Amino acid sequence: MELRGVCVLLPTGTTLPPTLPDCPKRASDIVFLVDGSGSISAPDFERMKMFITQVMTQFQSTDTRFALVQFSSGSIIHFDFSTFAQLSPMERVREVQSIPQTKGTTATATAIRTILIVVTDGQKFGDSLEFGEVIPEAERAGVIRYAIGGEGTAFTDAEAVLELQAIASKPTQDHIFRVDNFDALQSIQSQLQEKIFAIEGTQSAQSSSFQLEMAQEGFSALLTPDGPILGAVGVYDWSGGVFVYGGSGEVTLVNVSQGSRDMNDAYLGYAAEPLWLGGSRALALGAPRFAHVGRLFLFHPPRGHWDLLAEAAGTQVGSYFGGSLCALDTDGDGAAEVLLVGAPTFYGAGGGGHVAICDLKPQGGRLPCQGTLRGQPGHPLGRFGASLAALGDLDGDRWGEGVGAPLEDEERGAVYIFRGTRGGVAPRYSQRISGAGFSSAPRHLGQALSGGRDLTGDLLPDVAMGAQGQVLLLRSRPLLKVRAAVAFQPQEIPAGTFECRAEEVVAQGEVARAEVCFLATKKTKDNFGSQVSTTLRYQVALDPGRAMVRAVFAGGAAVLNGTLGLGVGRRCQSFSIAFPGCPRDTLTPLVLRVSYEATGDPIEVAGGLQPDLSEDSAMVAMGTLPFEKNCGADHICTDDLQISFNFSGGLDTVVVGDTDAVDVTVTLHHGEDSYGATVQLQHHPALSYRKATVLQSSRSSVSLQCHSEPAVGRHRRTLCLVNHPILHPGTEVVFRVTLDVPQDAELGEALEVVANASSDNGAPGGRGHRAEVPVRYSVYVVLSSTSNSTAFVPVSPGPGVPDSVPVTHHYQVTLLGQRGPPLTVTLLVPSALGGAPLWDHLEVTRTR
Repeated sequence: MELRGVCVLLPTGTTLPPTLPDCPKRASDIVFLVDGSGSISAPDFERMKMFITQVMTQFQSTDTRFALVQFSSGSIIHFDFSTFAQLSPMERVREVQSIPQTKGTTATATAIRTILIVVTDGQKFGDSLEFGEVIPEAERAGVIRYAIGGEGTAFTDAEAVLELQAIASKPTQDHIFRVDNFDALQSIQSQLQEKIFAIEGTQSAQSSSFQLEMAQEGFSALLTPDGPILGAVGVYDWSGGVFVYGGSGEVTLVNVSQGSRDMNDAYLGYAAEPLWLGGSRALALGAPRFAHVGRLFLFHPPRGHWDLLAEAAGTQVGSYFGGSLCALDTDGDGAAEVLLVGAPTFYGAGGGGHVAICDLKPQGGRLPCQGTLRGQPGHPLGRFGASLAALGDLDGDRWGEGVGAPLEDEERGAVYIFRGTRGGVAPRYSQRISGAGFSSAPRHLGQALSGGRDLTGDLLPDVAMGAQGQVLLLRSRPLLKVRAAVAFQPQEIPAGTFECRAEEVVAQGEVARAEVCFLATKKTKDNFGSQVSTTLRYQVALDPGRAMVRAVFAGGAAVLNGTLGLGVGRRCQSFSIAFPGCPRDTLTPLVLRVSYEATGDPIEVAGGLQPDLSEDSAMVAMGTLPFEKNCGADHICTDDLQISFNFSGGLDTVVVGDTDAVDVTVTLHHGEDSYGATVQLQHHPALSYRKATVLQSSRSSVSLQCHSEPAVGRHRRTLCLVNHPILHPGTEVVFRVTLDVPQDAELGEALEVVANASSDNGAPGGRGHRAEVPVRYSVYVVLSSTSNSTAFVPVSPGPGVPDSVPVTHHYQVTLLGQRGPPLTVTLLVPSALGGAPLWDHLEVTRTR
């Protein structure tokens, strides 16, 4: 809703004064005394007349009257106050311009009896009267005198200077003007106008300060049970104050001492805030221009009149500290504990403006201001804190504060909502309302704020936001507080549902059922009854964050999305849970997470107003479903794993190149449930896992899964998972692990294997065992005869048969396999047979 105009909502029984008191007024009569003696040249006399016409023109729209007297040897009244009032503006100018110069002596003292402004070029000459005779008479008549000295001896002769000081009213520095020549008269017109204007209506004819003439009463306004309070920032030279109107019509001005020069231009009353403090009423007033840094003043009336109780000062020049105020009752006892003080032109932390949080517990006449509120960074000229307002119970926590920043978003403006907390204000704003989001395109949204009242009849507080030329009325939404809860049936996953055999199998059917319930309650009070509802878009997920989920919903998915309508009350959804295979981890409970978003359903009787969720609604809920455990009365599983092992088959030596595998037999037994029971074999990195076989078990079926990890340095691990996920109490398992031995392995002189057992229970595993077997390396040597060796020698006795024949044999020695160790080959050749020599000559030659 957008409102144009001015709206005022008065509490019952509140009255305003019919009229504000008028400032005391007194018409000013100004007489010009013009020196027409012979020492004034004709051109300068014309300049003096021009100066007079211009001064009269500047006062044309006021009640000021002028008279003009020319003095020399005598005095001539060219027009008096009555004649001036009868002339039109143009006739007044012509009247001055037509005045001739009289020439003659300078009888200044004689003429000063009725003069206000004296324009002369030096000391009097030929005058029978002395200033001491006429000045007292002018004082008694209340004549305020200004002396303007121009060309001549006015400021060069000591006696002439003394005469000007005698002519002028006190203090002389405020009533004497010096011009180097009469051409410069025009330059002092505005100064003279300000001096004259300052005395209109003041109590003393000698005073040049404002009292109530520029009060600006109503600059700030408050309606209290005791009566209105109107800020008057302009009283007493803009030191400021407030007028407190009592129920019986009496008016009290509350301000700091009128004689305090520090208060000049302080603008006290720029912001005002009534409050209850220590069982009595108090009044906080802001003075944003005090000493250029601003100040907060706290008044209370202990003896029937307002006394200064405490104050707090700004910290930055030009910050306008005290430009806005807002008192907060943070504990609901009716008395204010905290005062928010705006400093809209403070600069720092990348933003423009901040709000100080001041504790209303004076300490030695000072109010401690500790925390600060800040807006969105990036708005150095945003004027955050230009307005402050207590907005009422917007979110069901009894407190809510609004801070205006009218120049943010390229002067569209913004309003920040801060939630109240017990003892103070939340440092982070809960909502930011930008003027750029409204179809009416307001400028300077947040220049003024008002809240805490129900203007729409729904029992909810509404907020009025002022902008340039318009007021925006915003409704607060009804709030629902929503909580989600997760329950399981059964409350533990039975052990029988995840009993894994030698091979992984898919579990049959449902292992548990989850019930997710949403409960909605009203956070704020309204009169919409059961018409307040919302639509939830939820997501339920099993084992969120795990790379491998252990369970799924019906249909095989681990994540489900859904929609649910929810009013005030409770609604539940049920989900079936199953295992897609053997769970790897049964020590950690199964987790179900539910998260949701909400969109309020439009309320028809409220013009489509949509409810929202309160900030304390739990948008995420978690439920855990543990696996059944057999851990004894203390519910702590102490598995006490014990292990023993040896090399199978009575292996006493490993022959590399001949032995292609090594078998290790492991025996494992334990106490209570063991989760993730694992046997670790640490061995030479050349060996790797081939197979594993269960040899004996105290249970009908035991699963065994082994694998070798990549080698790390001089070792490799082979891990065997025994009966995952749970090795039940009293189970004893004997199994054999076969490790491959490559033919080219270099195992050193001995093969060492270290076995250890561990589990996920967290308790230390059984003591490690170590075994070692010697290592040998097989070498294959082949001795062969070549084809060019003598195969046989014919023997046939007879004549002509030689007694001997040459016999040649060639042999080759070959090493088979991966290794070639250095060898020495010795050939043994028989030299005789039956005592008879076989060879005439024997020679062995090594060719390679």
